[in-house]
Amino acid sequence: MPTIKLMHNSASFADVETSATTVGALRIERDIPTGAPINVNGQEKSDPNSPIVDGDMVAAVNNNKTGG
Repeated sequence: MPTIKLMHNSASFADVETSATTVGALRIERDIPTGAPINVNGQEKSDPNSPIVDGDMVAAVNNNKTGG
């Protein structure tokens, strides 16, 4: 099972074990909305078949924030 550094619903990266091997599988596993951009190692990945491997840095951004 890969261990990735994930930033989702937080302000920093955390080591997370995942069974996901693609961006699409990670969306399902972590309940990341379809419209939320996902960056893997600093590059946006819109293809759900983009691979995720051990050690990747993955950031998912929800755009549902309001306020100033």
